[in-house]
Amino acid sequence: MDDAQTTTSGPPSPLTDRPWLASYAEGVPAEVELPADSLPQMLADSAARYGSRVALDFFGATTSYAELGVLVERAAQALRGLGVGAGDRVAIALPNCPQHVVAFYAALRLGAVVVEHNPLYTRGELEHQLADCGAQVVVCWDKIAPVVDGLRATTSVTSVVPVDLTTELPRAMRIKLRLPIAKARTAR
Repeated sequence: MDDAQTTTSGPPSPLTDRPWLASYAEGVPAEVELPADSLPQMLADSAARYGSRVALDFFGATTSYAELGVLVERAAQALRGLGVGAGDRVAIALPNCPQHVVAFYAALRLGAVVVEHNPLYTRGELEHQLADCGAQVVVCWDKIAPVVDGLRATTSVTSVVPVDLTTELPRAMRIKLRLPIAKARTAR
């Protein structure tokens, strides 16, 4: 690491000694050369090179690299249709799911900046963060979409894209989620 990069004014930081390196396994380099390609380009290359390989596994429902590439392109076109372009901020309030990966790469594909939000935040927390980040488009869990939609007046949000998380679950799991088990239990 270049000393010029670690020089700061004030007292030395305990991080300048990089104590975590002592925990690295033998053979793990302290420095890694970063590729020049962007994340969207790396995904496109992976889709071309490893198209049939599994890119995502969501509770047993798999998506190949080729399928992921197509989904990202479609989502990028949809975001472009909402006015998203290079430098714009796109808020994503989704848990770890395939739709999150697609939205993330789609925004990056357009040169947008992804601003991550916890989908379990309260209305006040979401309002503060959305007002602070300046995102006009929010891709969010469909269960919080009404809350996000209600924040248009106090934030820069103009478009809310609700996402049903169950659509990417395996079919058997989707069916189980629709069963009226709670209703049946109370009827006993």
